[in-house]
Amino acid sequence: RFHGRCGQNVALAAEGLGAARVAGYCHGLVFSRSHLRPGELFEVGIEALDERWAGSLRVGLRCVPGVSPVPGVSLT
Repeated sequence: RFHGRCGQNVALAAEGLGAARVAGYCHGLVFSRSHLRPGELFEVGIEALDERWAGSLRVGLRCVPGVSPVPGVSLT
């Protein structure tokens, strides 16, 4: 599940199980609701593509708790 705090261009769905970009190329960061344990696997699935955008998908892991601080263009 995703954490309730996310970028302004993201809409969370299905009680936090899904996330979708709704506008813009920035402000699209999401976080998991709980931290990953060492060795725990996680999965990223792409259910649909939007042909208005070309670029890449970035996936990253943080080693600090919480959702702040993050790069300015990521959330607000």
